[in-house]
Amino acid sequence: MKVLRTYSSLKELMARNRAVKTALRIVIVFTMIALLAPLLANDKPLVCKYKGKWLFPAFSWSHQYVVSPQETISYNMGREWKFISADVMLFPPCAYSPLSMDVDNAPGKSPFNQQFITYQNGRTGPLPLKFRHWLGTTQNGNDVLSNMIYGTRIAMAIGIFSMLIASLLGITLGACAGFFGNDQLRAGYISTALNGFAVFTIWFYGFYVRSETWAASLSAGGFLLIINIMVTLIVSALLFLLFNRLGTWLDKKTGIVHNRYLPVDTLISKLIEVLNSIPALLLIITVSAMTRPSYTLLIMIIGLLSWTNIARLTRAEFLKAKQLDYVTSCRAVGMSNLQIMQKQILPNVLPVLLVQIIFGMGGAVLAEASLSFIGVGVPINSASWGHLLNEGRDHFPYWWLILCPGICIFLLIFSYNTIAKHIGKTNSVSVKKVNEPE
Repeated sequence: MKVLRTYSSLKELMARNRAVKTALRIVIVFTMIALLAPLLANDKPLVCKYKGKWLFPAFSWSHQYVVSPQETISYNMGREWKFISADVMLFPPCAYSPLSMDVDNAPGKSPFNQQFITYQNGRTGPLPLKFRHWLGTTQNGNDVLSNMIYGTRIAMAIGIFSMLIASLLGITLGACAGFFGNDQLRAGYISTALNGFAVFTIWFYGFYVRSETWAASLSAGGFLLIINIMVTLIVSALLFLLFNRLGTWLDKKTGIVHNRYLPVDTLISKLIEVLNSIPALLLIITVSAMTRPSYTLLIMIIGLLSWTNIARLTRAEFLKAKQLDYVTSCRAVGMSNLQIMQKQILPNVLPVLLVQIIFGMGGAVLAEASLSFIGVGVPINSASWGHLLNEGRDHFPYWWLILCPGICIFLLIFSYNTIAKHIGKTNSVSVKKVNEPE
């Protein structure tokens, strides 16, 4: 069989498609902003020469620098950096952090209003251009541009990592359902019984034995939640492997040769139907409201609720692919099922799945902004586009709090959707070329 040359076709069509090229550039710009956020917006200077000493406050892990036994500079002095008498002082393009409050320009300075600064001697004057709030300020005097920059980091991270979780689950379960069906995997009576007991043991261990640990990690969030998830997954995998091997060994030792088919497709399909029957946004709001807002928890919830569409598409693609001649040839030469799935079928169906994954990234960005807008997404004191929209709703005359994050949300989601649609068109063109007779 001819391998679909999706990536080469995509490269050729991109050269002629200006909209997709623009969308890719927008995504790249957002990605670079997310990666370089501390260098673009920071209330600490990037470089400072003070009394002959070269300091790099924005890059330092320490919180202070001892100039002399009588003088110590705190790197977290905030707005006081703007008044320090230094030989050289280089600030980022936005000289504010998301939580920095400028009381002189509160409440809610427009980007076009005159902005002021109060010096240490009490005199008030126009704000220097290098310290200007280019997109205005919020009700509390927070810089909008710095919140937009750090909000880009949150939006990109949640979109990428949540769909990474959804992709791993969806592709794995969908591939097993489509490839094995209900009549491909055999198991002995003892193996079937022990596998069922293993599932019950894993459920009992995960939800009862570790219930207090789950409650503590969900409340704390962050790194503790990741550790708890990894420990639970590792122990569950070891338990299932142990019972599975034990059942296979007992089947051989007892001489029971009666095998029965495992309904893999039915079990996974029913699980997908159950999850699809639950309103995803309502479940996310419920779980988020019951626990302390956390980036990790939000990523996990969105990822665990977004894998069903990927699984259904993967199942359909594997059902079609396993009927083709090249799969039969692979089986004839002695390739294992895992090798066929991983090395032969998956590379051919991955471009089709990529469309759903990219659409899902746009959906995850929209979900995070929607949840933050109603106050149950990321922590309330974090920089988020949804939080800015929420404040703009409460203070409607502050039009810049609605316009700026609204444009960014639109551009990022529109770019994701444009790229995904183009990849889908490229896949259809590639399939037609492959099916044309030579």
